[in-house]
Amino acid sequence: MSKESRNRSDQAREVAEIFISNSADYSSHSLTRYHAINTMPNYSHDSVYHNEDYLREMLAAGSPRDGRISAVRRFFCLFITFDFLFTTLMWLICLVISGENIKEMLIKQIVNYTIHDSLFDIVMASAGRFVILLLFYALLCINHWWVVAITTAGSCGFLIIKVFFFEWTKATNYTLDVFLVLSSFVLSWGEAWFLDFRVLPQESFARDFFGAFSSDNERQPLLQNQATSVRSHNLDDFYSPIDSPQDSDDDQPNRAKRSSVEDDELARKALESFEEALSTINSDGWKVEKQTPEGDVVHSKFVRRNHKIFRITGTVEIPPKLLFDELDRNIENVPSWNPTLLECRTLKTVNEKVSISYQLAAEGGGGIISSRDFINLRYCEVRDGVYICAGTSIVFPEMPAQKGYVRGENGPGCWVMTPIPNEPNKCVFQWLLDTNLKGWIPQSIIDTALSFAMCDYIRYVRNFAESLRQEGKF
Repeated sequence: MSKESRNRSDQAREVAEIFISNSADYSSHSLTRYHAINTMPNYSHDSVYHNEDYLREMLAAGSPRDGRISAVRRFFCLFITFDFLFTTLMWLICLVISGENIKEMLIKQIVNYTIHDSLFDIVMASAGRFVILLLFYALLCINHWWVVAITTAGSCGFLIIKVFFFEWTKATNYTLDVFLVLSSFVLSWGEAWFLDFRVLPQESFARDFFGAFSSDNERQPLLQNQATSVRSHNLDDFYSPIDSPQDSDDDQPNRAKRSSVEDDELARKALESFEEALSTINSDGWKVEKQTPEGDVVHSKFVRRNHKIFRITGTVEIPPKLLFDELDRNIENVPSWNPTLLECRTLKTVNEKVSISYQLAAEGGGGIISSRDFINLRYCEVRDGVYICAGTSIVFPEMPAQKGYVRGENGPGCWVMTPIPNEPNKCVFQWLLDTNLKGWIPQSIIDTALSFAMCDYIRYVRNFAESLRQEGKF
């Protein structure tokens, strides 16, 4: 690795570390310039280091997803196509407004071409750029500027020669002819500028940003079809219902008995998860991760080696029982007020307190984190006047991993709604989040996104509560 590449990687690592450690901060500054391909942007601590939204946009634009080219490279390919189509259209307009027979003009411009009185060569120069640049940057996906440098230099050299040899005095509408030459010149330079100052730096930044964690974080594959966890959970943490014997179809009493045993086991596991989540959310050792102007506080702590869990606490203006009923008995309605969920439904009801649910989460982090789905074993109960909904991931054979989605896993987590004395329409809302989204993105990046997602969630709860209040529900 060259010294320059090492410097670029060191810069990316520094940006990554500051991006994570200061994710709760915002800055009014923004990065207003880019550098050439061979240098990374000179970020300062007073500017983009604290601008997480800007970094997220850069990562989303420069990161290829699902085997496709990055968004910024795709835009470059569209710009190349625009160059060819625009030049062709301008050339046709020049022919049409000349007033001569269009067929004769096409023969003169193409068949009887000369550099002195035909502008068809400008169209061919644009077509050459179109074919060469798409071949190298869309199909071969090279990461160097030399190809666009050659096409731009060649186009500009040709246009300069064209200016001297073209007989401008014989042109019927030299204004449009001049515009066609100038537009071809500008577009060719625009392609070189956009590739060198946008495409390659953003893609290089995204690669170095994620690569900065390669020595500190193990990247996990997308295990969409595996039932085992890549976290440090014990296999007993996730429960899979007992398989039924093949010869049990005609044995109704035994099958009903086995079903009852399975339900009892599910209820036992659900209660264990409930107790563990309740113990964790009330435990000590939490560290403040983020605070909001509304008074919400996100805490975090490490469990099971280096696995990070989160807890958010805030006050919401809604009766605790009303919110509890929404999260317990009306989960199909949750995506209507929580846009981070695309789907939420009950797969099986074990008893009045225990159920199995399916959740499909929307993309997060500006597209960096793709959609995940979850199968949760839930337990909801009112204990000592406190309303609690808890859950943990399980393997449910009737709902295998879905094509196109990564199956995430949740450890024991819960929502806790504690009434406030003398304020029946308010409650203290707490959410314990213990999740493993899986995937190639370093867990540190995901942890940063999760803290912001929790603040978004409690804001959605407040918006939902306000809509219920306006409807006269409380």
